[in-house]
Amino acid sequence: MRRTLVTAAALALTLAIPLWPASADPAHMKPQGPAAVHFASDFPVLQDHEWGFRLGGFGGVHRGAARRHIPVIFVHGNDVDAADWYTVRDEFLEAGWTMQELYALSYNGLGGNNGIATMNMNPERQQEHMAMGWDGQTRITNDEVNVPDLYDFIRTVQRYTGTHKFSLVTHSLGDTLARRTLKVHPELRSDLVAFVGIAGANHGTSLCPPGSEGNVVSCDEIAAGTKWLADLNGPGGRDETYAPARWLTVYDGTGAGDPAYAGTYAQSPALRGADNRQFPGTYHNDLREDPDIVAVYRHFLEVTEAHRRWG
Repeated sequence: MRRTLVTAAALALTLAIPLWPASADPAHMKPQGPAAVHFASDFPVLQDHEWGFRLGGFGGVHRGAARRHIPVIFVHGNDVDAADWYTVRDEFLEAGWTMQELYALSYNGLGGNNGIATMNMNPERQQEHMAMGWDGQTRITNDEVNVPDLYDFIRTVQRYTGTHKFSLVTHSLGDTLARRTLKVHPELRSDLVAFVGIAGANHGTSLCPPGSEGNVVSCDEIAAGTKWLADLNGPGGRDETYAPARWLTVYDGTGAGDPAYAGTYAQSPALRGADNRQFPGTYHNDLREDPDIVAVYRHFLEVTEAHRRWG
């Protein structure tokens, strides 16, 4: 499996996020500006609830376009944007999916995409961000403040595609963001067909050690033992997954491959009630974009939607 080049320090910034309680939330750096907009021309314009600019992302052909698959919404991690999913998008397209079935939003504006080293691995992403004048700064965010944006996006994709059904594929901070959205908007759960959570800090992360709460704009939420995580997961983990959707988690599992879940944090991404699949020795970003792993979770989506449609 290929290894995406990112320093541990850059990854720490990528995962960092906070909120509980709101009064202790460290200051948020304003993003440089809106991320690229690659939606279909008739896709509705949505506004970022925190910063007021247009939400970027990709997806759509035209309203009412034919589909063979239930729409999938990709949710990126911290300090990145929808461009993080370009390679995954292309692999879905090569497998016969269409842009009417594939959607991603860029919450928190233009992202740094884990630094120049990672961007060099994807020329399309690199060229786009350099053309937009990315200044190289890291601007991390947290889950709670982005819930309204993801909720609006899900509802818009439902209306645009003409189906209430949707699936979610999430990575890193996107995992807990999507789960929080389902937690506070229970009306979405019956429409969810499948949930793929990749390297999510569901029970803490080694990048937010004890004492980091209140210092990093995310650790108030995803440090192990926070009230925010306890509320997200529910007593005894009862809210870690929701029926009727099928859930899959993708993670390293050894405590050695992904520095976000080192040592005793190795099983943090696993969820009660999910199909928890380990890919030993796999790095944080490779869990999302390694072609062999993409094929695994794409197959999971396809099998699940067939079961939901005809089962």
